[in-house]
Amino acid sequence: MAPKVCVPADFGRHHIGAPSHGNLTFNLGEGVKIRANSIILSLNSPVIDELTTNLHQTSLEADDFSSEAVDCFIEAAYTGEVEALNRENFRDVNKMSAVFKVSWLSVRCKECFESHLSEINNGSSYSDVAFVVEESIYVMTALKNKEFYNLVVKKVSSFDYLARDAFIFDYLSELPKSNFRQIDFCLAIANIDVQILVELLSEHLEQEDCVCFDEMSRYLFKNLDMCLCYENAPGTHKKLLEVLGNLENIEKDDYILVLEKLEKTTVQNKSVQLGVTTSGTSTSTQCDMCDLKTFTLASFSQYLVPASLDDVIDMLAATEIVDNLYQFIDGIWLRLCQCRKDTVNISVIQKIVGIKRVKGWKPINYDYLDRLLVPQNALNCSDFKYHLKSIGGLVIKNTAISWGSTNQLYGGDFVEDIYKSDKDFLFKINNPTLSGVRFVLSITSMKNENPDTFSIKWTVFSKTNVNYPSNLKLHFALERWNGSSWTLFPISWSGKPTCDQTKRHWAWGYFYSKSYPDRLIKLMKGKEKLSFSESKAYICHEYRYRFVAFVV
Repeated sequence: MAPKVCVPADFGRHHIGAPSHGNLTFNLGEGVKIRANSIILSLNSPVIDELTTNLHQTSLEADDFSSEAVDCFIEAAYTGEVEALNRENFRDVNKMSAVFKVSWLSVRCKECFESHLSEINNGSSYSDVAFVVEESIYVMTALKNKEFYNLVVKKVSSFDYLARDAFIFDYLSELPKSNFRQIDFCLAIANIDVQILVELLSEHLEQEDCVCFDEMSRYLFKNLDMCLCYENAPGTHKKLLEVLGNLENIEKDDYILVLEKLEKTTVQNKSVQLGVTTSGTSTSTQCDMCDLKTFTLASFSQYLVPASLDDVIDMLAATEIVDNLYQFIDGIWLRLCQCRKDTVNISVIQKIVGIKRVKGWKPINYDYLDRLLVPQNALNCSDFKYHLKSIGGLVIKNTAISWGSTNQLYGGDFVEDIYKSDKDFLFKINNPTLSGVRFVLSITSMKNENPDTFSIKWTVFSKTNVNYPSNLKLHFALERWNGSSWTLFPISWSGKPTCDQTKRHWAWGYFYSKSYPDRLIKLMKGKEKLSFSESKAYICHEYRYRFVAFVV
């Protein structure tokens, strides 16, 4: 047995590769051999000490490891340092430290991993996040150590949910090629927000070449809590059932699995509708559904006619449909976006202050104004935001009065998704005093090309012991996440589908086109033929969208 020496220790880097010292050979793949000193390695590793001293081995099979990793392992044993440890050789070096029981090197590998993990955040690249995820799964699977895995689950779960969900969609983008551990990880970080994985599964099963469950989609479906999905996002739940109904070659066992999931969801849904648990106790109360006032872009055309911005402000103040500062600001903002010659000065802002005071309106949230879209070269919109922020009484900083929906829409397809299918959006409440309250925004799709059949309603669910304001009023908008920042799109004046004169081309929401700055004006007047392909040209497919609510 090797004498007792405290390691790590510096035995001399210059001894590495010395022919007279290299009495132990590591046999790598393709005939590669790396020599090292058995005494130095034995002092670091009780396993190597046993193999060389008691079993008299002069060579070790190491074809599972890369030559870079073996070199790093030997250098660490000789010098007590891990300077050569990097992302490329980390897995093999960490495995070697575990296999040969080099405890101090295992500690250094853990420290290196935790250092990588500490740098991961919402803005990290997919490859950086995937690295820590894959290494943690490998350590858990191959080395039977779940410590790394638990750290990564906790870290990624702390991401903004848009960043988290973006990673899930990228990580499982080729679902059939995924593995059970990868799916388990995504289930762990999604936690109660199972609807994101239900959406992913629906997209996968909708592909043209998908006619039945593959192994991974079956595993994912089997482990999804469809009851929770129905509770969070009934529209998403309904969409998956529709997709499953269109599968051509579903096997008997899979059919039974679907029925079991459906039966369990139905039973729980009946209990929720009755407001009781299976034990018969009361669970929650729901307030009446509240209509969200929405209008077509065409209805806003009257505010583009006056030559003066002052006249527009007077018109907006006089109409009964504007009953809060958010909607009032949205109207002025839309006018400025389309009429670039309008100028905003301090007198305009003072007029807004006076109208707010007379109407008794509450100030708007700072985040709402800060994230409000400024179209390219729209200097008047920039001036408008600047002056609003600089005048007291119009803006308030309070994150407790704004919330975002937990489910989201994706890329250029979302415009069509909004008004062609029913959808529900659940809002995660950050205010601790409302921890038992949930807001749900429900969209009823347009029928028979009649915009009046389209509606957006919202409601509140709460536990019976949680009090919330009975006169609660909310203002909704749409937010876009481009991977690094938020942009807010008001929907006060564009919340119903708008069409051209032929009723063949439809749009929803406000989106400024760089190529056609006058397009929305034409659409408002019913003259523009705006097709989906054209709208997608300036709605990036990589962006994600969510609804956001502000207390009025």
